[in-house]
Amino acid sequence: MKSKRVIYIDVIRVVAMILVVLAHSCSFRIGNPDGSLSWGGSNVIVGITEVAVPMFFMISGATILNSKKTYSVSYLFKHRLVRVVVPFVLWSIISAYPGSKVDGVFNLHQFMVTVALIFHQPVLISYWFIYSLFGLYLISPFLKLLVDKMDKSLLNYLLWLWMVMNVFLPAVVQFTPERIGNIFNLYSMAQIILSSYLGYFILGYLMTKDVKLKATQPQYLILLLVLFVIKVVVRFIPSHSPLFFLNIVSPLTTPIISTLLFLILKEHEGRYSNGFLKVIEFIAPLTYGIYLIHGLAINVVVKFVNSANYLGVFIIGLIISTVIIYVLHKIPIVKNLLT
Repeated sequence: MKSKRVIYIDVIRVVAMILVVLAHSCSFRIGNPDGSLSWGGSNVIVGITEVAVPMFFMISGATILNSKKTYSVSYLFKHRLVRVVVPFVLWSIISAYPGSKVDGVFNLHQFMVTVALIFHQPVLISYWFIYSLFGLYLISPFLKLLVDKMDKSLLNYLLWLWMVMNVFLPAVVQFTPERIGNIFNLYSMAQIILSSYLGYFILGYLMTKDVKLKATQPQYLILLLVLFVIKVVVRFIPSHSPLFFLNIVSPLTTPIISTLLFLILKEHEGRYSNGFLKVIEFIAPLTYGIYLIHGLAINVVVKFVNSANYLGVFIIGLIISTVIIYVLHKIPIVKNLLT
């Protein structure tokens, strides 16, 4: 492994990327609920993969807020943003081409409209969270100053504010009867400072500090399994059921599960097999490129593979995405533009 790379961060990055691809491979199937075993399986998978995006934000916070370069606005715009924005824009333009076809005929007007609106709305639904990540990148110098100057008690206070306003209250509004939920619907003008993923960004930074598991790994793995089971089971409660409010536990468990996964993988540092490390070393540099192309790859795969076979869609889509990005990654100029 390269000395500058932190192994457990790369492991989390690869795991999160695979979960994102898996989630989007199920999106076509879960969108047509029929109570079948196939739909139930996709529902279970989507419930499990909900932790993927939070983990992406956690490793971003862990790496960015621990870097002294984050204080430099010049470095932010000349290096960090360029590395993420340029590939995003180019893949958005590339992905807009298939969407501009109507009955197999290229529609230049639709293509131009889609490209013009890239910064207004994502070309592919799989790009939805990248916009929040860009926002956190832009304010990262301020966040760096914040975490460096604040003690742990103040950072914990910030995280509790985030948990209440961006996790708990929205869950109450979503999963309780309207007459109750409306009472807790936070006025939009009150949401000036806290964003949906700011907490995960800071949480990832905190988890890189002297935070260790107080119990054994097997005990935490059992807890993790229990939380995942709860998270999945409540997804099957019908919206018309009086027990539908139990869905509130799903978003509440997501930060806990994400934190546990982060710490477990961190604690496992130094115990990964050489074969596993070689796989991680191969895939980790490709994860951003795979993320950017996988939505387009899945859209193509479902033209030939029944969307009900979501595992097949996932495997083929992941392989196609990885192979294309690997080839592009080997081309010097293209590497910086598309991967």
